[in-house]
Amino acid sequence: MALDYAQMVDFLRVVHSRPGGTGAVLNLIHGAKLRCATDLSALTDLVGDPRRKLELARHGFDEARHAYLLLERMTALGFRPFRLPPHLDRFEGLLTRSRARDVKQVYAEGASVGDAELMELTVAAFIIEEDNLLKLQANCEALTSDPATRAILCGMLEDETRHVAYLATWLEGFAERFSPRAVTAARERLGATFRAVDEAYCSALAEYFDRAAQAA
Repeated sequence: MALDYAQMVDFLRVVHSRPGGTGAVLNLIHGAKLRCATDLSALTDLVGDPRRKLELARHGFDEARHAYLLLERMTALGFRPFRLPPHLDRFEGLLTRSRARDVKQVYAEGASVGDAELMELTVAAFIIEEDNLLKLQANCEALTSDPATRAILCGMLEDETRHVAYLATWLEGFAERFSPRAVTAARERLGATFRAVDEAYCSALAEYFDRAAQAA
């Protein structure tokens, strides 16, 4: 069952109070950041427009920097990060159900992506980034007993807000390039897919946090 924002904050307060809870939350965010940084690095080389290349490169740089900061903080907390199982990789779950090809495979083949496929990828990234921003905000509100970790997560909010803003601008451009109806249809289709992926993700969190607590 989906949580509203207040329930999410309460849930995160409980998680952060558990042994290994904060490290486990950081590990989840870290895994998502690594995945996004990898895909964005590949995608940067697959588009031709110089402005888009720069924005994608900046986005990828942000995600890689965030991943480093999270890894550094987990080390300081004495938490040993571990690779996330596939059902906890929501970006992968969304992309594999989208109409876009795997950007790493496209890169390996020396191909490129056109506007239609880039629109699909942009919609997927926008959905993920909006959700990431919401969860970061909830963590910042919930995490009051660990100012060092809170400062790292809250420091990411400006970058995440910028990511959502530039992706929204891209979607406006695609609405002009194709049609508002095409963008709306893609958002509705991928939004429904994301909700299904997120439901499976949320169902697996209890087991994940239990594993982290046992390791701690």
